Amino acid sequence: MFNLQEQLLKLQEDEIEIHSEFEFNKVDATIAKRTLNSLTDKLVVNGQNINEPDTFDLLQCFARDLPTIEPKMIARALDMLVTGFDNEIKALANLLNTPGQDPTVHSESLDRYAFLFQWIIERGESVVSQSRAATAAAASDKGKGRKRRGAPSTVGSSSGATVSDVVPGWKGKLADLYALLQQLLRMPLGRVWNSAPERDTFIGVFTRIAHKIMENAAYAKDVEFQTILFDSLCLWLQNYNGLYGLVTMITQNLQHYEHLCESMAGLVQMAYDKYEGTQLADEVLRDISGKSFNSLHDKAGPKNAARFLVKISQLAPRALLRQMGLLIRHLDSEAHIMRSAMVDVIGHLTLYLASQEEQTDIVKNQINEYFDIIEQRFMDAHFLVRAKVLQVCQFVCSGQAKFPKRRPKLISLIIGRLEDKATNVRKHAIRALTMLLETHPFSLDGAELGVEQLEASLGTINEELAQMAKATPAQAPEPSSKAKEIGDSDDEDEGKGDTDDDDEQDEICSSTTTAVNNGEEQTPAAGSEQFANAGLSPEMAAKAMHLQFQQRYYRDALYFVYQLQEAQPLLMQLLGSTNKGEVMEAIDFFVAAVRFRVDGAQEGIRRMSHLIWLPPTGNSSGATSADGSASEEARGVRAKLIESYMQLYMTPSERLSAVENTSRITRNLISLTFGATLAELTSLEELIRTLMEERLIKEDVVNKLRSVYGYTKKQLPPAQRRGAIIILSMLAQARRSIVTDDIDLYLRIGLGDHGHEDLVVAKHTCMILQCLGAAKSRRPGAVAAAAGMDEQEIRRLPMNNPIFDGLQRIVEEPRRDPEWFPAAEQALNTIYALADKPDSLAARLVRNQAKLVQELLNTNMGRSMVSGGGDESDSMDVDGSEEGTAPSARKLVDPWDLTRLLFMVGHIAIKEIVLLESVEAELKRRKSDVDEPRRKKRASPKSKGRGKGTRGRGRGGKGRANEMHVDSDNDNDDDEDDELNQIAGSTEDEIGDIILAIRERELLFGESKSLLSLFGPLLVHVCRNLGKFNDRLLTVHATAALAKFMCISSAFCEENLPLLLTLLQRAKSPVIRANISIALGDITVCFNNLIGENVQYLYGPLHDADTKVKKTTLMVLTHLILNGMVKVKGQLGEMAKCLEDKDQRVADMARLFFSELSTKDNAVYNNLPDIISSLSMGVGAVNEESFGRIMKFLFDFIKEKDRQTENVVEKLCQRFRNTTDPRQCRDIAYCMALLPFKSERSVRRLLDGLSSYQDKLSQDVVYKYFVEIVSKSRSQSATKQEVKALMDEYEAKLKEARAKAVGEDVDQGEADLAGEKVASMQLQSAQQSDAEMEGDDEDL
Repeated sequence: MFNLQEQLLKLQEDEIEIHSEFEFNKVDATIAKRTLNSLTDKLVVNGQNINEPDTFDLLQCFARDLPTIEPKMIARALDMLVTGFDNEIKALANLLNTPGQDPTVHSESLDRYAFLFQWIIERGESVVSQSRAATAAAASDKGKGRKRRGAPSTVGSSSGATVSDVVPGWKGKLADLYALLQQLLRMPLGRVWNSAPERDTFIGVFTRIAHKIMENAAYAKDVEFQTILFDSLCLWLQNYNGLYGLVTMITQNLQHYEHLCESMAGLVQMAYDKYEGTQLADEVLRDISGKSFNSLHDKAGPKNAARFLVKISQLAPRALLRQMGLLIRHLDSEAHIMRSAMVDVIGHLTLYLASQEEQTDIVKNQINEYFDIIEQRFMDAHFLVRAKVLQVCQFVCSGQAKFPKRRPKLISLIIGRLEDKATNVRKHAIRALTMLLETHPFSLDGAELGVEQLEASLGTINEELAQMAKATPAQAPEPSSKAKEIGDSDDEDEGKGDTDDDDEQDEICSSTTTAVNNGEEQTPAAGSEQFANAGLSPEMAAKAMHLQFQQRYYRDALYFVYQLQEAQPLLMQLLGSTNKGEVMEAIDFFVAAVRFRVDGAQEGIRRMSHLIWLPPTGNSSGATSADGSASEEARGVRAKLIESYMQLYMTPSERLSAVENTSRITRNLISLTFGATLAELTSLEELIRTLMEERLIKEDVVNKLRSVYGYTKKQLPPAQRRGAIIILSMLAQARRSIVTDDIDLYLRIGLGDHGHEDLVVAKHTCMILQCLGAAKSRRPGAVAAAAGMDEQEIRRLPMNNPIFDGLQRIVEEPRRDPEWFPAAEQALNTIYALADKPDSLAARLVRNQAKLVQELLNTNMGRSMVSGGGDESDSMDVDGSEEGTAPSARKLVDPWDLTRLLFMVGHIAIKEIVLLESVEAELKRRKSDVDEPRRKKRASPKSKGRGKGTRGRGRGGKGRANEMHVDSDNDNDDDEDDELNQIAGSTEDEIGDIILAIRERELLFGESKSLLSLFGPLLVHVCRNLGKFNDRLLTVHATAALAKFMCISSAFCEENLPLLLTLLQRAKSPVIRANISIALGDITVCFNNLIGENVQYLYGPLHDADTKVKKTTLMVLTHLILNGMVKVKGQLGEMAKCLEDKDQRVADMARLFFSELSTKDNAVYNNLPDIISSLSMGVGAVNEESFGRIMKFLFDFIKEKDRQTENVVEKLCQRFRNTTDPRQCRDIAYCMALLPFKSERSVRRLLDGLSSYQDKLSQDVVYKYFVEIVSKSRSQSATKQEVKALMDEYEAKLKEARAKAVGEDVDQGEADLAGEKVASMQLQSAQQSDAEMEGDDEDL
């Protein structure tokens, strides 16, 4: 008689007795197959043949030798057993349906089948699992474990994920097996076995097999297979009291197998929904609720339980609701994963409750309780929980139920999380705010949220209600202030209970008509005026009710818009975040806000355009990893930006025709220029250029822009024509043909009458004309070729070209318009960019303007323009110092004309420098082209003579270069080669020397009588007497022109540098001071040696009273220092003071400066002593609170480097020795408290330096900082015994020194004990310590 329980125990102990031995692994394959075929024939005919001893022994031998058998034979054997099992079940079913038959005759055969199934299946799964682990270990061992070629494939030699990957049809046969088991479990098995334990043993075999199968993660991916398995387990639960076993299985799986978390939730859900397994869900959830999770020691437990709870809340929320009273305790769990999961669970339960058709008071109260919990969790200590709360808000508010009464509070909390310290939280806060915007319930008026439109609608409704109130004596008076109405309504909403139906609120927000017609919802919203129904007819009462609902609707809508407007400044700041996720989410918000017409969103769209400067390739400046992640973020942000602009402004509408879409896109592009600042236009130019290069702007749009620009039939608004030419100039940066295809249009409009009427149009027309010659400097190489602007195709235009006539008219435009200056600047830029001889035309323009000024001067005074200035060097007037002389100065010459003249000569001076540099580059290029073929040949004897004649012809070279004539034609004949050598010399260095000599001695000095040399004294005179020339525009442009002149010649600069520095200190106009600050930066680049002696003047404007001057100076110094143009010599303290500036922009810029500086060769660390001295000592010392904040920021840059920490400790200890000032002692002690004492050497330095500051410990603040050092060091180095021992000794000596300093008794025993402890620790690690100290000495 076969006893299943005994055989299972023997199998577990590997003591199975087989009477008829047969080794499948040792016989020939043909014999093995023949044996298997004979077994198949027996079982297919009659499933009870398994009871034959020989047959069962052969099957046991097969199971024993399974690892060495070929997979195909295993598949045949498993198919044979499943078929035999199927025959046995069919026979049992027929027997059970036949009265008078004894079904127990089948119990033994069923037990034998169960025994073989467990042996074969578990052995197969275990062998493959072990083989997979062995294969992984062998792969890690490079020289061992390689599989031999030609070895037979067996189950034991396979490294597949499951047996089904090796044995064909394995999974299918398992599915068939459990499908048969389902049939068996539906039968009355109590009649088959004589006792319940025997029956349960049989069923337990298949549950153990199921558990073994589920251990493999590969099976969990097959939903159909998993369903068959779970159906079998649920039938066991339903028909044979499998509750305890199934609960145990589920809890064990949740504890040990991460991949089964969601699968077990599916099992519980199936049992609950299909098999009335309520008790199973209750028991499992009770078991989870009774556990205590600690994330520090158990990470898998809370993670698996959390995943199970979240999944069960999605699949079977009703089952979870029954146990929420017990599970809610996990909201206070130490494991943040459980808290996060409970928040997720509450979100899914809220959605489930809101979807119920019957909204009882119990349901509504439950929803409100869950919302209260969600709101509380916004302040959770762990950032992942806060992020999960925001995710829950997203999917809860995106459902059909809008929850209008809870939205305002949620939005306020979400806005607060925009300033969270965790990046992940801020990202999800932006996404939640975007979701709330896109799913807002205010669908009237086309769902648009413009404040003006909403206020107008609310005003209309208030007027109608006021008129009805006059007709009803019992009506309460109408409030007069709209803001008070909205505020009162919101206050009442906060204090109002949740007794109103939520459906009513949803209906109010979606359709006021439905709200009026819905029976129970006739009660007006809180805060609305109550009408006396007795005084109104039924029709009027219904209308009044309707108006009250509309009034509440528009009040809520306005409050929602005001909340969004409150969040927009924070979102604009997040556009500058270094985290890709935050930036992209902020972009999505502003795109949605513009789509819904939210006021202020357009400003965010303008700010977005600056993101186009993020580099598309390579690591960005803020890269923190070496794997290129920062560049991936940059590419993502750029792509998102382009996609957003395309979506907002350039996506055709399906409702419009092609022509209408072209007009719409053109209008959108032009509107981008309205009110844009210079920085926004610069970023927009790069964005438009990128779109044009990627062919995202169609030719029809370009043609439409041209037609708008050239429209002359009717009066066109100035902004339209300006916007069209601005966009065209941006497009021309990518495609030069936009200019060349219709150049007459630009001459006729921009340089014609329309340009003279609107100088802004003239300015941008000049800018687009510059694209004719801009390819060489802006986009060389492949990009230029792609844009149709090959460098070799660029030619300078002859002077008789009509373009220059138009440009001359723009410069000589007599109209007094402030826009003349930028227009004239661009006109001069165009002349120097395109003209063959730009200096000749520029000279003519200057002479004409000078004649005009001279004529006025002769008319008024009858003497020369610069006479009467003999006392200039002895005294100097500053603007505003002699206002009484201003009227007489105005009588001499018109300030406007003189200002124009000085502006022109100043800008021409700069353009002359640029022209000389281009001449130098062109001469060197020609020289290189000439010498290239000669390098391949042997040098000729004539070269020596040619080189000797260079100096004698130097002046000829100067004259040639001074004509500023650049011709791109390059003929390589010998005559031109000789001419080139005569002009420029034979080496590139000589070419550079000649150009430098022209700049230094001929443009502003010399016998050549350069036109610019005539105006140098005039500029100096005006700048020395700013009080006499008391005209704001004149003084600003005079100082700017003087600064430009000083960039030409070092001699002129050295002569007038004291004047410029004096103006920087004494000029009252902040514009002048800011311009001089910029000019000093340029002079530093040009003549670094001159500024080196006066470098302190560069830092002076950092303390200027005007924020603009301060910000400008900080920008200049940032550029100079980070690019290595100025060596920092103790002035970083002045920069550090800007970290505490009242203007946030200045403080942010200073933070950015130090962040970038910290990446350059320990610059912050090297200058730290000077910074501390500057902030703590002298007249410019800051207060202690500011000092603390600045130092805390700066010390973050050196905390991660132990060697720097040790050296800083030593230097600070020396400072203690050299000072007695209490304030400095407190500051030094605070700096030491900021350092991390993690290493033994840093603590030793602190201990050795105790003598330097032991007398300062009498100050309570100083002593407190050193006590903080001790406590912080203990927490940071808790696992380092050497550091701990040293810190114990230091603490004892610190207390002793403190007692001596304040005159208390000393406990010498404690200090001696600590010293002995340290000596013992040092003795244990003597060799290691000696080696480390020797290495330290070598480093030092």
